[in-house]
Amino acid sequence: MTTNSIANRMPRLLAMLFVLLGLFCAAALPAHAEDYDTVLDRLSRLQALAREYSASQADTPDPIELTLAYTRTGEYNTTIWQLTAGVRDAGFESSVNSSDPELASLQNMNTVVLPNGENIDFGHLLASMNLVYNGIPITGSWGGDCEELARQYYGQAGDAAGYAEAMRASFNIDDDGTLSRFSNGDLRADLDSVVVGSKVTKDTDLAEALRSYYANLTEYDRVKEFISLSFGTVDTSSTAFADAVYSALLEDSGMQLLFYMNGMWTVKGWQIKDDYAPAVRGATDLFAEYLANAVNHEKIKSETNDRLVAMGGQALADALEALGDTDAAQAALTAAEEMANNAQSTVSSGSDVVSAARENLQTNFNVKVFQLILLIAAGLAAFMLVFSMVMFVVHRKEN
Repeated sequence: MTTNSIANRMPRLLAMLFVLLGLFCAAALPAHAEDYDTVLDRLSRLQALAREYSASQADTPDPIELTLAYTRTGEYNTTIWQLTAGVRDAGFESSVNSSDPELASLQNMNTVVLPNGENIDFGHLLASMNLVYNGIPITGSWGGDCEELARQYYGQAGDAAGYAEAMRASFNIDDDGTLSRFSNGDLRADLDSVVVGSKVTKDTDLAEALRSYYANLTEYDRVKEFISLSFGTVDTSSTAFADAVYSALLEDSGMQLLFYMNGMWTVKGWQIKDDYAPAVRGATDLFAEYLANAVNHEKIKSETNDRLVAMGGQALADALEALGDTDAAQAALTAAEEMANNAQSTVSSGSDVVSAARENLQTNFNVKVFQLILLIAAGLAAFMLVFSMVMFVVHRKEN
């Protein structure tokens, strides 16, 4: 290549370099934050459409579930979410997309800046509220994030204290999910979904409930109410508080299902696997430490000493049956029965709606839907296997 040729191409090369540099810089910019008032306006419009759609259907589906489920896409619409939060209504989604296409922006949402200047993962908030409303307050909120944090750091420490120390690097940091599996936006969504979601009834205006909650909200008030709802009357200055947080996680049926589906739970004895326990304990210890610091290590007194509780053992067994694991289903049911027989429960539902939602999940869990999904998946896998074998034979003959 001659010197003149290089000189002639240099402007184009530089232009391409600047374009690539621009794309790189754009990718490095923080995620765009949605406008708070715009998001709540769209949520209000979505719920109005849900009410109209529900009234037009013979089975009158719950407008709250229709609204919250519509926003759940991607990682919030996996098998575990469908098993616990329910399957999204395709008819309603089609109706929304034709009536008000702008509302599709409520799907795959990320950061929203609250009136007090804090960032929150709004998509995570709405998805978690869906689970709380269904009587499953831990799995989609703080418990699920502790589980993700444990998997992220698994194998990087020898005990719970070592894991907690390692996890400090990414826990509760200002991040869009690139570095942290438990960012400050996730943390706020976890707490707020429990506090707001526990008060939602079929008649609740979701947008107004959120607007009212976020007016003059402080971190202290948020955490205090969350602790009261989740753990009852507790002394956050006591080492027993961290024990209570860890126990709540392991005793929760929704979390047991999540752990099992991610290979962190054993059928033998129906308990967390020994090698994962330190990482999970490290995550819950770090979470408990944050909660205690946020309320100045005070003793939190619950007015009713009620706690939110999750789906019962029968619903968990039904979910495991739907996944095709009868042994796990029986182990889960046996463990739940033993717990009920050997320990006198001191907790009850934090609200009537959570109790009703839990009972609904236990009695109306649609096992057949998920068995059908599993059959379809198995059929596709078999087809791909046969197809691969045929292509292999054809390739051998051609050679």
